[in-house]
Amino acid sequence: MRKTAFVCTVLLMAAPLLGVAGAAEALDSLDLGAFTPFDAGVEAAYESDPFVPSYDPAAVMPSSPSGGMARAISGQSARQFYVSSIVGGSFLVVTADNSPSSILTAGGAVGAAIDRSNGRLRVELEGRYRDPIEQTYLGFNREPPKDIPGPGPVPPKPDLIGTMEAKAYGGWSAMANVWRDFQFTDHLDLYGGGGIGAAGFNTSFQQIDTPEPAPIVYNYRTSYAWQLGLGGIWNVNDRVAVDLSYRVFGVGWSITADDLAYGFLRTEVLLSLRIYEPFRGLMR
Repeated sequence: MRKTAFVCTVLLMAAPLLGVAGAAEALDSLDLGAFTPFDAGVEAAYESDPFVPSYDPAAVMPSSPSGGMARAISGQSARQFYVSSIVGGSFLVVTADNSPSSILTAGGAVGAAIDRSNGRLRVELEGRYRDPIEQTYLGFNREPPKDIPGPGPVPPKPDLIGTMEAKAYGGWSAMANVWRDFQFTDHLDLYGGGGIGAAGFNTSFQQIDTPEPAPIVYNYRTSYAWQLGLGGIWNVNDRVAVDLSYRVFGVGWSITADDLAYGFLRTEVLLSLRIYEPFRGLMR
């Protein structure tokens, strides 16, 4: 009985030792290479293996945007509201010797700029004022002479009336314009376009080479107006731009002698300061 109890006790004490030895033997058979430091030789072999794709950190790094894309992803919206101030010189195409070659024109514009792949499309409303114009020219009577005997129609023969003085003052114009901007560099845009609208001005004319003062004829004219232009834009930043443009401005559906006498057609050189999203700070 005692011998049997002793044997059982020995077996119970040996069991843990046998378990530890078995566990140690099992650990020796495990591959623990995944937990060992990475060897440079293994890395070279890994990279040279044609069946394992190589890893290029530069391939997954985001590339910096090109100059053409930098403005488009700078945070501004695809459509921007803007206001512009306009000032410049308006040059008369046909002038008399004693008439000024240029007058002042000033005004402003409001519009929307819509982003395009290589620039912007701008749609705007423009209003401007122009200084008075005074033209002195030779006036002719274009009616055919009367009391000439003979059958049949008499061809028109202009008769010289005298020296006339024409004035146009209080001139204004309201235009709807479409401009297409093309991005040349990160800061420089070139553009072209035009507009249509209306113009109005007071007119007067008088014959000034008579012994007695001739009556002055006054008239207020409103007419269809048009303009064509091209220019360049220097973008100071994403909200401020300076615009220098050259335009041709005219009134009426055709260019008549009266239009030229009152100072139309005109060529104009304009300088504008444009502010995009001028009320952005007030809306926060």
